[in-house]
Amino acid sequence: MSHKRLMILFALIAVLGVAAFGQEAKLPVKVSPHQAYVFLDGNAIGDGNVTLKTTPGEHTIAVYNYGFTGEVRKVTLQAGKNEALTFSLQPAGGNVSSSYGFIQIEGPSRAAVLLNGTTPDYLVGHVDEFNNHIGWSQQLIVPPGTHQLLVTRQGSTIWSGPIQVGAGERVIIKVPSGDMRKQAVDSGKGSDRPRFNVGTASAAISIAPVSGSLAAKPGNIDCNQTSQLMHQSVDTLHSTMKDDSATKPLPAVNGEVAVSPRKTTTYTYEASGPGGFVKEEATVNVNPVVQSSLETSPAEVHYLRIGNKVLTQEPSDLKWTTNNADSITVEPAGKVAGTGTQKLVPEPKAVSGPISETQSYTLTATNVCGGSDTKTAQLQIKGMIEPYILSVFFPTGYPDRRHTDTGLVASQQQQLMKMAKAFPLYAEHTPDAKIVVRGHADPRGGEKYNMKLSERRVAIVKAFLVKNGIPEDKITIDAVGESQGLDKAAVAQLEAENPFKAEDAKKHSARATRLVYNRRIDIEVQPADLATTRFFPHNANDADLLIQASWPGLKKVIAAQETAPVATETGAQ
Repeated sequence: MSHKRLMILFALIAVLGVAAFGQEAKLPVKVSPHQAYVFLDGNAIGDGNVTLKTTPGEHTIAVYNYGFTGEVRKVTLQAGKNEALTFSLQPAGGNVSSSYGFIQIEGPSRAAVLLNGTTPDYLVGHVDEFNNHIGWSQQLIVPPGTHQLLVTRQGSTIWSGPIQVGAGERVIIKVPSGDMRKQAVDSGKGSDRPRFNVGTASAAISIAPVSGSLAAKPGNIDCNQTSQLMHQSVDTLHSTMKDDSATKPLPAVNGEVAVSPRKTTTYTYEASGPGGFVKEEATVNVNPVVQSSLETSPAEVHYLRIGNKVLTQEPSDLKWTTNNADSITVEPAGKVAGTGTQKLVPEPKAVSGPISETQSYTLTATNVCGGSDTKTAQLQIKGMIEPYILSVFFPTGYPDRRHTDTGLVASQQQQLMKMAKAFPLYAEHTPDAKIVVRGHADPRGGEKYNMKLSERRVAIVKAFLVKNGIPEDKITIDAVGESQGLDKAAVAQLEAENPFKAEDAKKHSARATRLVYNRRIDIEVQPADLATTRFFPHNANDADLLIQASWPGLKKVIAAQETAPVATETGAQ
């Protein structure tokens, strides 16, 4: 390389060196008390007033002294010398009263000493405060037990490890070798000592023991309830709360944490400070059991419908309660609140005839803790549905004066038995229920004759109903003779609507049909305002006998009458 090129290279190196030197930032730091220790970006630098040298930019300056409140500041440093920072720490905490032992450290005198932690706030002093007990006492006084000691400076660990100290015992450790020896010096019994007490060439740093507690209130909860974890700690710097799945940072002072676990959970509270560690546990017992009830009240209801008219339809209340559930359904209603009542107005599925049905309701209650319960309630529906209860028709001339109990043929007895079954169901829930039996006669025979004939007809119908269980005082009879007969138009309208009209109904004359419609008994149920339907039963086996316009023979009528079920005293069978 030529001499000229070599000179240029040296000049460049010199310029770069000057430039690099110019990028250093200097920060004077002044502290009080003068024993306080300065940390730069978490690294122990030195005790007392120091000048920090570092790169320009943002940095964290922390100053600590045991027995004082530490200070931490973020600063932005410029290249070159920066304006000095002053830290004036304030005393914190009272005296220490506990049993004790001693740690004596022999090693680099300006190195920082951290106890039971690795961050700057665990500083208890520097080696020069703890390295002599002859003449001038320089003592690190600690609670008996095992302590984690860290001696560090300029970001480097000089020595780290556990030291076990007994009450009244002095442990002397050399660093960095780690050689230890122990001395019994006094009783180590508790006494009232200041945390930080220094003189011209003496120091006594008394480290307060760590204490803490954890309690769950309440300790037993239902699913979705909350428990308060009450934690207390004294002389701690950092604490955590752990459960089966998470670690939650907590303040080092007294406090509460609300928890709502979904299963029985044990929480561990750990706190630490220069004086040691504390670990406490508390269990929150979670009850996942769901309790529920479901009932219908009443559990049996009655339903009665004749034609399109509902005479009786009893309601019922579906009632439920749940405990410790957060999702409740009642089928077929769907989602419901935890406790409630729903009005049921049941409709039977049957379309006709006697009713004996069971409707079921199912409650399912669950919670997020895995609990569940199922209950079923049933509602019995009893009663009957009769699409039609027809008026009662009589053969021509019956019953006559000599045979007053003759003329109620089989098909008409069956119609009356429907009424005998239906009326008690209605009367059970309607105390003033009554039956009106209204008798008619066709216009042949004269007014007086027809009135007597209609009287005999209502009498025989009443007797039949009484024999089949309807109380006599519930029946009113009304014989009207021929006075309220149906005319041609009314009969034609009925026949046009008659669902019981047989195919061969045309063989009967219009006159015969009109006459039979006027040989009938209408039955009314009060106060339901229900009347029997006036359709003539063309499909009945004895329809031809009933519609016959001429007076049928007695034997035929008796034969048609005796084919019916036998009436009983206790009710329809």
